[in-house]
Amino acid sequence: MRIKNCVLKYLRDDIWLHHTASSYKVRLNAEGAAAVKSMAARRSAAEMTKDEKLVYDRLAANGIAGEDTGLEEERRIPVKRSSPLESVELEFSGRCNLRCAHCFSALSQKDMDRETLDKVFTGLDALEPVTLVINGGEPLLNPLLGEALKKARARNMRVNVMTNASLAEAKTAALFAETGVAKAVVSLDFFAETHDAIRGAGAFKKAAEGIKLFVAAKVPVFITAMVQDGTAGRIGEFRDFCFGELGASGVRFSSVMPIGRGKDSSAGLGLSAGKLRELFAGGLMPGGGGNETVFTRLAGGRNFYCNAGLGQCFISAGGKVYACHYFQNIGEAMGDLSAAPLELIYREYSGSGAIPADFDWGKLEKCRACAHFARCRGGCRARARILSGGWYAPDGFSCGMYGAE
Repeated sequence: MRIKNCVLKYLRDDIWLHHTASSYKVRLNAEGAAAVKSMAARRSAAEMTKDEKLVYDRLAANGIAGEDTGLEEERRIPVKRSSPLESVELEFSGRCNLRCAHCFSALSQKDMDRETLDKVFTGLDALEPVTLVINGGEPLLNPLLGEALKKARARNMRVNVMTNASLAEAKTAALFAETGVAKAVVSLDFFAETHDAIRGAGAFKKAAEGIKLFVAAKVPVFITAMVQDGTAGRIGEFRDFCFGELGASGVRFSSVMPIGRGKDSSAGLGLSAGKLRELFAGGLMPGGGGNETVFTRLAGGRNFYCNAGLGQCFISAGGKVYACHYFQNIGEAMGDLSAAPLELIYREYSGSGAIPADFDWGKLEKCRACAHFARCRGGCRARARILSGGWYAPDGFSCGMYGAE
């Protein structure tokens, strides 16, 4: 049967089926993974077992599986199992055409060159992650973008591109469509008056035009918007605009992060504590999912719950490898591609616990005593280090969302 753009990712305790042309993924047990593989090898529904038919119907309902095409390559599902690494994010260009007042990134001000990009893909071949996030700065500034997208898709990877969309042209949208970009994530801070005040005159119009080009080319667009006290009351109106006028596939809200330039501008751009808690409680701000046994599960381990350095990593334009993009702000790298291959950097780092300072959950005393810990999970440890100066200090940003004292 036809099952395009899917991979099976084997982790230590789980198996996941990922659709690399969208955000869809589903967790499987060993029997389910076997049923997926055997179902894909069938030439018609009449050949399927009951379990295979159940799998087929579920995937077909999501537009992932379909009638057999006679192409043998569409009856095979690539398997990735060589490491627990799931996602790699690139600072593809450390330059940006905008200078946003709230930017928290520690940009390198350089583009990732071909030599570094080749080292990245050599590492991806060895470690077999599923998702490649192409970020910046502004990734559209790097002339190697088309090459990177084609190489990623040739490796059966899901590709997400983070862009301000102001530089997008029809040929950009066509490239994204041709290479199967799963989503373009575009920042749009409500309407023109607020967006332009933060990002520069005319930025809203250019971003909206770029979004429409992506949508016209059938590239899914997910909009992320920073909420301020002055715009919090327009969330419904803005969502309607994004879905209706722009044709976006999703909208996500955030508030200014008091890091980088955002540290200096947060007073003017910030969201009051009460409004932040209100939006978070209403499900409009992302946060940790409820899990009352989270500390029991993590006790004895040495990894962040987000799996920074184990399930994900970030690579700067110059080739420095970090556990996540916040570690670039901290200035603590896992290694450097100029000195060692990505596979060696990753395996040595993850083997030593994946966390600088050999993270000890037992030392997270204030967070563990908090009534919100089961849901918050201590927030972001790297953010706590940036905001409060220590790995075991509270994450003030997460405390604000949950209303912790």
